[in-house]
Amino acid sequence: MNIAFRSGGERMALAEKRPHRPLKKLFQDAGLAPWLRERTPLIYCGRRLVFVPGLGAAAEFQARNGEESWQIKWVQART
Repeated sequence: MNIAFRSGGERMALAEKRPHRPLKKLFQDAGLAPWLRERTPLIYCGRRLVFVPGLGAAAEFQARNGEESWQIKWVQART
């Protein structure tokens, strides 16, 4: 696993049988402020996008019913 920031062109599907959509569009749909989009860390497994705080896990990394799983909770620091 590694963490990186946006470089542009990232895509992910948030649900099985749904198309991969540009991360920019997913952020817009979620109402994430533009200035936060560039500061949101992305979690990867190799070159595959796994999790985006505020959006969730990519469909291919979501556990199915009855499977063990990890839960990622991202908490922003208060300033």
